[in-house]
Amino acid sequence: MNYKLPVLYKKLLILAVVFGPIVWLMFTDDGQRRTDTVVLWLFGEKEIKMDLQVLDSRFTEGELKSVYPDLEWQCQDYQTTYGNRLCVSRVGVFNGIPSHYISFFFNTGQLSAVKLNYRENNHQHLENQLRQLLGAPELEARTSVSEPDPDTVIQWRTPYGMLVMKKILLKTEEPSLFWLSSSHLTH
Repeated sequence: MNYKLPVLYKKLLILAVVFGPIVWLMFTDDGQRRTDTVVLWLFGEKEIKMDLQVLDSRFTEGELKSVYPDLEWQCQDYQTTYGNRLCVSRVGVFNGIPSHYISFFFNTGQLSAVKLNYRENNHQHLENQLRQLLGAPELEARTSVSEPDPDTVIQWRTPYGMLVMKKILLKTEEPSLFWLSSSHLTH
């Protein structure tokens, strides 16, 4: 038996081995997200991992700073809809999603909301990640005219709050994921 491979087959195999990963990294959404993650890491951007199911209003600013000591926190007393203190930090990657920054809102010392601003080309991947983690989003009817149209946002209940994001992200909209604590939702 002749086990020798034809020259053309060898050349095509070598080309596939060399150019296949490059094509995947440059021309697929998953490859581009992974490339962005590595590039952000190489440029010193911070990566954080957070279990969104265990976020709870019992967390304090000090506890979050001790869990994420590498983040460059910018905190100040600032009255918002979500509380009276705001802490913001630049992040490069959040749970594998290339991001810009994360904001923590505190009301009387307790966590009341979290806002993640991520890179818009990762919107669908973030939604898929949340669907895998939390299941299908809830479909709820609007209870007032001031609330967003239920067809434009999707939400997931967690044991201690709710995650909300846009269903379809328009070019003029900020790509954001919100977590609101259960105690804040009841006010």
